[in-house]
Amino acid sequence: MKVKAHKVNPGKTEGEAMVHEGAFSFLGDFDLVTGDCLIRTPELDGKNMTGKVLVCTTGRGSSRGPVSAYRAGKNGKNPAAIICLEAEPVLVVSAIVGKVPMVDKPEKNPFEVIKTGDWVKVDADNGIIEITKK
Repeated sequence: MKVKAHKVNPGKTEGEAMVHEGAFSFLGDFDLVTGDCLIRTPELDGKNMTGKVLVCTTGRGSSRGPVSAYRAGKNGKNPAAIICLEAEPVLVVSAIVGKVPMVDKPEKNPFEVIKTGDWVKVDADNGIIEITKK
């Protein structure tokens, strides 16, 4: 399935989806040294986000989030891409400095078409999300 979206930060990548029906921050929800997810939900608790495609509603910010994303990027621990319903400024800056491709405003609700474990290709340059069900 292909879904159109709005380009936020350029790049093309792919990976396994990690779906979080909530806001995300690189500061507090993500361990920048290990890449471990710190969100305590049954689906995400204890999972590693490195190289995964994060699907979330939006970002929530601390101005230190972009610093964490930058450091995690230097450690090679960032998610492969971010798909969200609506980008917010701190998450956008985090994606930019962390060199994480990012799209928002998909034409279909990502929580209805993407599940954790699905394989997702993100072509942020052209605003295309391609989903392969697990």
